[in-house]
Amino acid sequence: MIPTRRLRIDLLLILGTTGLVALVLYARTLTTHEWREWLIRWSGDFLGVNATLILLTGILESETIRGQLHHLLPSRRLWILPALLIGGTLYTALIAPQTHRIFYDETIYLSIGQNLAHLNRAQTCHSGGESHGRMVCEQGEYNKQPNGYPFLTSLVFRLFGTSERAAFHLNNLLLGCAAVVVLLLVFPLGGGWQAGVFAAWMVILNPQNLHWFNTTAAEPASALTVALAMLAAFHFRRTDSTPALTLLTALTAFALHFRPESLLLLPLVALVALPTALTRPRRLLAHLLFFVCLTLPLWLHMALFHNHPWGSSGQPFSLSYFFDNLAVNGWHYLDNQAFPPLFTGLAILGLFRPGDRLRERGVIGLWFLLFWGVFLFFYAGSYHYGADIRYALLSALPLAILAGLGAETLWKEILRHATPNPAIATALVTALLWCAHWPFLPLVRATTDEAWAARADLHYARLLADRLPPDSLVLTHNPNLFQLWGHHAAQLSLAQSNPDHVNRVLFPRYRGGIFLHHNFWCNVPDTLQNSFCDQAYQKFQTEWIAEYPEKNYRFALYRLRLKTAPPAPSKPD
Repeated sequence: MIPTRRLRIDLLLILGTTGLVALVLYARTLTTHEWREWLIRWSGDFLGVNATLILLTGILESETIRGQLHHLLPSRRLWILPALLIGGTLYTALIAPQTHRIFYDETIYLSIGQNLAHLNRAQTCHSGGESHGRMVCEQGEYNKQPNGYPFLTSLVFRLFGTSERAAFHLNNLLLGCAAVVVLLLVFPLGGGWQAGVFAAWMVILNPQNLHWFNTTAAEPASALTVALAMLAAFHFRRTDSTPALTLLTALTAFALHFRPESLLLLPLVALVALPTALTRPRRLLAHLLFFVCLTLPLWLHMALFHNHPWGSSGQPFSLSYFFDNLAVNGWHYLDNQAFPPLFTGLAILGLFRPGDRLRERGVIGLWFLLFWGVFLFFYAGSYHYGADIRYALLSALPLAILAGLGAETLWKEILRHATPNPAIATALVTALLWCAHWPFLPLVRATTDEAWAARADLHYARLLADRLPPDSLVLTHNPNLFQLWGHHAAQLSLAQSNPDHVNRVLFPRYRGGIFLHHNFWCNVPDTLQNSFCDQAYQKFQTEWIAEYPEKNYRFALYRLRLKTAPPAPSKPD
């Protein structure tokens, strides 16, 4: 019986490996355009299968997880988990301003999510919009960022309809989830429930978390999925069950689709889970093959963009950026400007506190070091470079885990030397954490002056969108904005590259009219982008509709009309 089972596993491994090799060889024959089209068509399906496997294996492991949870967290303390989930969600939603902070990347993510939800295509739409509740897209483009976060937003859009607000609420919920996951990650390190609660508090009170979990950026989801994969790795090490290994494989594969640097998760998972997995080599090989299959679109994506400049005029990654970035990022957790240094001190105390589980704490320390250190070599990796302080979110969760252990150590010292009352000791540590957070509330509420023009562009675009009549189309540099709000929009460059299409196809199709959005890119000193606006003004007559000035920029809406009317169709004989 056993040899037959092993033979079947070996046969599956051979067939699976052969299939993968054949698929890779086939991919090498495709042109770049065909490669992109393959990713547009199939990325959503692969992520859908991945998410379904996470759900199914999570259900299979639910009894085991529930048993471990009752063992680690007393029944009378289980209320802490929903309290943290709800509290973290509401705190970021109510304290931090609900706003975009990366322009225009966040709306691009939402646009891909909209296209995945309606068309199951991982693309931004350059010409199209929602019609009668369905997305129509004539021209799409594949984006350079992985599709994990857009896929998450597509699930929300499928459930609640296309809505920016729903995407904001998704990220709010992710902060509550991050607090719960961090609490659970404290237990494999030898911490008690007190350490977990303190760690969760430091996730919620981190000013950068509050900022960014009330945006539609991808970094909050990326940080959380990495933490979930780490939790699954410790769970598998404890149980050594096949469903637990499958859950770990699916969660790890899913986490890699959120940010390019999420690949740093792989050595961390290997450190935790590989010693246990090696005891059954065939099972390990089968899951490695399974992992490669789940992440196939990611490897193709990375091969497609491996030489992408990422906005840099030189090398995007280089040793030459290290010292400049270190001078900024090295002080981020210490200078009391954007992060409470008390949390850093507690993390150091937690990492080196006496007791066992030093290896596990070392893995968490390495988690922090990898996701903090990788940006020291990136040309835009400085936390003071625009809105790139969001990269700090990827190292904030392991820091909170270690800080929770440090806070528990402090709590025990207070019990030993100041008061034998646990409630008083808990109140003192909690008050200390709150006092460290209190000075940062004005920072949390700020939108900052960075990217003021892009922020104004988005604000006034909403107001201008309300003036668009039904069955109309707006030409703009950012059509995904208007498409998210339920309007039809196309790239303004069409007026320059294909005016005949505008004249003969778009004007007759949209009876409500064709409009021009004079936006950020018409104002910013960029010759290429300005030319699209200038060409539209030259090729069409314009009728002023509305305008909003902001500093030296203006944001306006014009109705376009043909300079010469097309000939009337001849009557049939």
